[in-house]
Amino acid sequence: MSESNEHRKIKEIISNKLKEWFGCSIQEYPSSGHRLDVYAVTPDGISIAVEVIWSSSRANFYRDLNLVQGINADIKIVIANPNIIENDEFTRAFSKVAVEERKKGTIINGELFDGRKVLTDSEYINKIFKKEIFSYIEIARGYKIRPPITLKPPPIPKADEVQEILVSNLFPVREYPAKIYSSPTDVRLEREVFSVLGEEVANYPFILKEKKIYTFLNLSSPNNPFLPIINRNQIYEESTSEWIKSEEKRRDLIRLLNLSLRIHCTKRLKWLSYDKKHKRFIFQLKNGKENVFRWRAGERFADRCVAKPYIDKRSGKISFCRHYAAKINFMFLNGDLFLKIEPTVVFTRDGVNPLRSEKVAYYLSRWLAKQYNEQYLRLVRLWAKYLSRREVTITINVGEQRIIIDTIPVRAKTNFGIKEEDKPPFG
Repeated sequence: MSESNEHRKIKEIISNKLKEWFGCSIQEYPSSGHRLDVYAVTPDGISIAVEVIWSSSRANFYRDLNLVQGINADIKIVIANPNIIENDEFTRAFSKVAVEERKKGTIINGELFDGRKVLTDSEYINKIFKKEIFSYIEIARGYKIRPPITLKPPPIPKADEVQEILVSNLFPVREYPAKIYSSPTDVRLEREVFSVLGEEVANYPFILKEKKIYTFLNLSSPNNPFLPIINRNQIYEESTSEWIKSEEKRRDLIRLLNLSLRIHCTKRLKWLSYDKKHKRFIFQLKNGKENVFRWRAGERFADRCVAKPYIDKRSGKISFCRHYAAKINFMFLNGDLFLKIEPTVVFTRDGVNPLRSEKVAYYLSRWLAKQYNEQYLRLVRLWAKYLSRREVTITINVGEQRIIIDTIPVRAKTNFGIKEEDKPPFG
C-alpha cells in the first residue's frame, strides 16, 4: 500500500528528532522481513523502533499491528491516525498487544501516540513525546544490566475428550415490542426534540429518519409525549416482524432496542451512568463511597463491590477509583435476538473524571491479568442480575409494550474440554 503524504511527513519529523536527540536514526530500516518506518539507536546501544499506522482500514491496522509484534527492538513506539485512536475496537486490540509485549520485557507505549499532533504541534513533540521516549530509555537501561533470562515454552496442552458445557455472554430475548409507530414531523435533529419537548423526553426511545419519528410508544395515545411534534392525522403502525426481514430496518430496530436499554439502565436503575464515547455502562460510587451489590448465587448470597474509591494513606484523599463497566447491546444471531454483555473495568481519579492514560494502562494490565473465564462469567452474571433487579428475567417497559430477556445465558455442549474443571458459575 502506498504511503500518504501525512505518513511520510510523520516519519521525517520523528527521524529528524531522534537524530537530534541521539545522533543516529534511519528511515525504512529492514527488520524481520519488514521495513521499519524509523529506527534509532542511543549511544549506549538501546534500539528504538517507530511504526506509523496511518490507513484506518481494518485490514491495514491488524496487518501493521502484527508487524509491531515482530519488530526486534528494545523500545517500540506506535503512532496512529486519530481515526484509529477513536475506534474502540482498534484501541482495545492495541492495548492487548501492549500488555503482551510488556509481559515479554519489551518497552512499548500503553496508548497510541496521536499522529495529528506530531504533524501540527511542535510542543507535543518537544515536550510530551520527548519525555515519554527518554523515560522508556531509562527503563531499558535498567533492563540492560539484568542477567538474561532464558525461557522455555511450555508444551502445548491438548483438550481432553470429555463432554463440556460452554456458557456464553448472550442472553435470549423472550419478548420484544410487536409494533413500531411512526408519524411525519418537521423536527430533524434530536436536540430539537429535546428543545421542544424538554428533557423528560429522554425517558422514551425514538429515532428520527426520513422526516419521520419512530418509536415503540403508541403515537395514537392522547398521553404520548411526542404529540406536539407529530402529525396526528398521519400515524402509522408497522409490524416488528416485517422490520426484521429488512437489513436496514433491522438496524433501526436494534437502535430502538438499545435506546430502550439505555433508558432502563440510566433512568430506572440506580448508580449507573452511560459513557457515550465508549458505548458502555459504568457503575458509580454510592454517595462518594463503595457501591456494593448483593445477589443470590445458587444457595448463598454474593456481595461484589462494583465501584470503589482507593484512599491514599498519607493524604487521606482519593488516589483513584475502580468501576465495573460493561458494553451491553442487542444483536441478531441466525435470526434470533439476544442481549450481549461484555464486562470490563474503568478507572477514574475522583469517581467521575477519567484517570490519566498511562495510569489506566498500568491498572488495566494488573486487573485484566486476573480475569480468567470463571471470573469473567461471574461478572456477566452480576450484570444480568443487576439489570433484572435480581429477578429471573430482565423486563424493560416501553409504553404499553415491553422487552423481556432471560437471565440464564445461552449454552452449548462440546465433546472436548478439561477434566476436573470447576463447573461454571451458573446453576
